[in-house]
Amino acid sequence: MSKLILKFQGVFIKEYNLDKPSLTIGRKDDNDICIDHMSVSGHHARIDNKEDCFTITDLNSTNGTFVNGKKIATAALKPNDWITIGKHILYFK
Repeated sequence: MSKLILKFQGVFIKEYNLDKPSLTIGRKDDNDICIDHMSVSGHHARIDNKEDCFTITDLNSTNGTFVNGKKIATAALKPNDWITIGKHILYFK
């Protein structure tokens, strides 16, 4: 099963299994992955899973969403990609 590993300044915070067709990332409590930091928008990004093909979409966030250091609107995810959301990094495994 694919997963995301959340880190802040290199320190492990939490691991998330990607077991839903879609999940959201953001600062608000109604997100599947909640990151309580001012650099993260309320609803920052969404990850979609279609038959084990994962994509990430920026939800018009203030600071943008980055995959492997490149700002994206939507991007396919591959194992070992790293996603920057605000000042946090999510590693796709």
